[in-house]
Amino acid sequence: RRQRAVDEQLAQQRQQQERDAAVRAENCSRARAHLAALGEGQRMTRTKPQGEREVLDDKGRAEEMQRFRPVIASDCR
Repeated sequence: RRQRAVDEQLAQQRQQQERDAAVRAENCSRARAHLAALGEGQRMTRTKPQGEREVLDDKGRAEEMQRFRPVIASDCR
């Protein structure tokens, strides 16, 4: 019984690790695509807390790039 309980716990841990890895891979993919779009100079907007759209200027692009670099560093291993 103990071994079965240990095996079930290990299986649950493996499943959680697989789910976490899938989430990290998706975050990595999105962050890289967003960073590439920012670098290409595409017109980009972001939504303000009030719901208004704001077109990003060079400063806004730089801020967005800085925001996504840590995501890439942590999720793209």
